[in-house]
Amino acid sequence: MRKAAVGSVLAFTAALLVFSPASATDSLPLKLLVLPSPGSPEIFRGGGATHVAYELLLANFTEHTIRIDSLDIAPAQPDNRAQRLSFGSKQLRPMFSTTAGQYLKPQAPVLKPAESGIIFLFLDDPSFSPWNNTLTIVAVGRPNSRQTITVQSRPSQTKPVVIGSPLRGRNWWTPNGPANDSIHRRAVVAVGNHLGLPERFAVDWVRVGADGDTYRGAESDNRSYHCYNAEILAVADGTVLAVKDGIPENVPHSPTMAVPITMETIGGNYVLEDIGNGQYAFYAHMIPGTVAVKKGDRVKRGQSLGRLGNSGNSSEPHLHFHICDAPDPLLSNGLPFEIDHFIRYDYKLETRDDHPVKFEIGAPHEVTNEIFMNRDLAEFTH
Repeated sequence: MRKAAVGSVLAFTAALLVFSPASATDSLPLKLLVLPSPGSPEIFRGGGATHVAYELLLANFTEHTIRIDSLDIAPAQPDNRAQRLSFGSKQLRPMFSTTAGQYLKPQAPVLKPAESGIIFLFLDDPSFSPWNNTLTIVAVGRPNSRQTITVQSRPSQTKPVVIGSPLRGRNWWTPNGPANDSIHRRAVVAVGNHLGLPERFAVDWVRVGADGDTYRGAESDNRSYHCYNAEILAVADGTVLAVKDGIPENVPHSPTMAVPITMETIGGNYVLEDIGNGQYAFYAHMIPGTVAVKKGDRVKRGQSLGRLGNSGNSSEPHLHFHICDAPDPLLSNGLPFEIDHFIRYDYKLETRDDHPVKFEIGAPHEVTNEIFMNRDLAEFTH
């Protein structure tokens, strides 16, 4: 098993900038633009708790390098009973990234002149709304330039869609699911006039065996993988909006893909389903020739859509699944989804060099109306 073995195919209120220099003398007006992300902060349940996910977009319009010393989150209206959240510079490192990439690498929250960045937030529900995000910033080498910038946030008023599971059986596990350190969470798409995070809540499902590994036999053979050829099911009634078929499969963990990865091939063989209310379900990386529906088909929940494979931007067989807010799986923003019922299992997994050396499955827990979180292990029943 490889923890990142599988591949991956951004409304707030208007920004309110409040400049508060620490000293009236020898201070600089630091021009740091702080914007809410294009996607609303979304509240959802997972792992038995309630969470909120959102981003802050940053751009340095100053000729000085700017350091973010802290981020404080507090209710926008006075509330002495509410618990504030505070993150210092060190705590922001795994949450911050410049837009130049390396989104999963912890970075000092520093922006050079003309540089931009993102703070990714994935928090327990603060239980108050709206809330203020207050950044304390300073020009490096100019301690008297310290200022604060406040941006107000409001969560989406739309509850997560409740769906059925797209798979059947036991030992389904996700190495890349909803979490702040997931590759999906940090997948930013900037094309033309579009800026978004289509995979904010995306899941990659693989299946593990009794030893905790995802395959048995030849690692380079797709047929060795426990999830390979599993039936993929519609999660809701809807209409097939788009399909792609005929893209050859990759050799697992090969340094090269079967086809060049472009905006057209990244999802491999896939189905995009309109499930209503401006929401679209994306099922990716199917085996070529197994896509069982065509554009315009009406499908029912639980209906077979195709077979799980290893096509597109994928390094081993898995189902990539996400729900988005536009009829394009990439030029959109991801939405949270809650599965109506599944069984989550406690487990212990020890690895060495990305391969399991100890795997123990513990107690089962019946779950209703929760998102499938990162590294959840579960059984799907229909």
